[in-house]
Amino acid sequence: MQERDRILDVAEKHIRRIGHRKTTVDDIACDLDTSRANVYRFFPTRAAIDQDVYARIANRTLDIARAISRRRDASGIRLAAMFDEIHRQARTQLADEPYVHELFVAATEGKWGVAKWYFDEMTRIFEATVREGLQVGELEIDDAGDAARCAMAAIISFVHPSLLEQRISSDKDVEDELGAQTRFVLRALGIMSG
Repeated sequence: MQERDRILDVAEKHIRRIGHRKTTVDDIACDLDTSRANVYRFFPTRAAIDQDVYARIANRTLDIARAISRRRDASGIRLAAMFDEIHRQARTQLADEPYVHELFVAATEGKWGVAKWYFDEMTRIFEATVREGLQVGELEIDDAGDAARCAMAAIISFVHPSLLEQRISSDKDVEDELGAQTRFVLRALGIMSG
């Protein structure tokens, strides 16, 4: 395994256990039986480690969305499954992985470039799925890119960590609301049975 990956493995382990604010380069170096200087050879700052750990975790959700987008199902079914899955990932972090959730909040509220990349990449996955639906005549829209951006805007409060916190604290049935929003998006795309 590459040294950089080993550093990220250890950093992620610490972040999951004690949070990104309490994890230090000393903690990481000690676990690896190496020096702080060696860790800094691979990461210019402590913040760079946090951002790369965020990217690793976010990419796991993207991988799930990519796998859904490659299914043979109709595009509307795949989009609905992606909405459900990225919401489930965000909700699991909030409920079961508080320090990962805290990292995601820091990334979105701090406007880290990697957080923008995550949402942009998710939108690109939506766009590819919409484009496929257009090509086979499943959807009735003019622009796949616009449709994907609108879909992301429609579900953002179900997947953005801070907005999801607000939704859950409102004591509403978030899954029912996501279902209603998903049906709205699918109808807007011209899928009446969604």
